[in-house]
Parts: sequence; C-alpha cells; structure tokens
Amino acid sequence: MNLDQIYNESLALLEGREVQKDEQRAFEKNRAAAIEGHADATLAMGWFYINGVGVERSIADSITWYRRSARKGETRAMFSLGYIAYEQKDWVDALTWFRRAADAGHHRSLFWLGKLHWRGRAVVQNHSEAMRLIHLAAKKKVPDATRVLRWLTTLNKIDKNNPPAKTTEARHRSQLSAK
Repeated sequence: MNLDQIYNESLALLEGREVQKDEQRAFEKNRAAAIEGHADATLAMGWFYINGVGVERSIADSITWYRRSARKGETRAMFSLGYIAYEQKDWVDALTWFRRAADAGHHRSLFWLGKLHWRGRAVVQNHSEAMRLIHLAAKKKVPDATRVLRWLTTLNKIDKNNPPAKTTEARHRSQLSAK
C-alpha cells in the first residue's frame, strides 16, 4: 500500500466517508504515513495533536510535528507554529514563524504580522507598518484582514483603498534588494 493511499484512508476514517467514522484509527493511519515521510500526513499530525482528535491533546507533540513539516517548507506548519507561539504569548517566536511563513508566500501570516506590529509585540509598535501588512493580506483575500479593514473603514479611521506608504525600514529593504 502506498503512502497516499494510507493517508487517504486516514481522511476517509476521519470524515466517515464510505466507512464508519473512527478518529483513533484515522490518527493511526495518518501517523503511519507521517512516519514514512508523507508531507500532508506530517502536517496533519500537528493538527491531530493540537485538536486532540483520535489522540490525547498535546501542544508539545503538535509543535514537534509542525516543526518537521516546516523544515520541509510547509508554510501552513510555519503559520501554525506562529499561531501556537502567539497564543502562548511568546511574541518573539510568533514573529519568527509568521515572518518565515509570509516570506514563503503564506498570506494569512501577513495579517498576524500586522497584529504584532499594531500591538508592539516583539517589535516596536508601528501602526503604519501594521496597516501596510494588513492591506497586503487583504489584497491576497485574507478574510481576517478584509474584515478588519472594513471595520476600520466604518469607523472612518482609514481609507481602505489607500494603504499607508512604505515605512522607512521597508523602503530601505526594497532599495537594498534592488541592488
């Protein structure tokens, strides 16, 4: 049996598609595929553990599996590590993971970076940079960013069509990368 087949059986058991729903068996099938290196199964292991589906909830085990997935370049794992760190108020780790995910193309991470800048968590508080990041996320159709911009617009706090200009730091970075 190939790894894709094992992973797909795990999904069928998890969702109860054409088989009796069985979260514990779904976890075991997924674990077997993940141990053999199946990328989606490795990512899913973090989800199983963080949500306690088919296995006892364990943030530590979730982080272990998300790190394995992130090392393979999985942006959703990077984001999840950032989110876990954010929830634990480990702002530096959250910033690190959200930056890695955003740099690798994970658009939702832009919004969370914006939140860190807005509140001054692990960075100097900078509302202009926060709004620039939230605007970028909204352009990528991130629902949280779109909702925040709509809310701020109704408060007449911002013009949703005109994001703030680049910050001095961002302008400097773009000038350096152009060289």
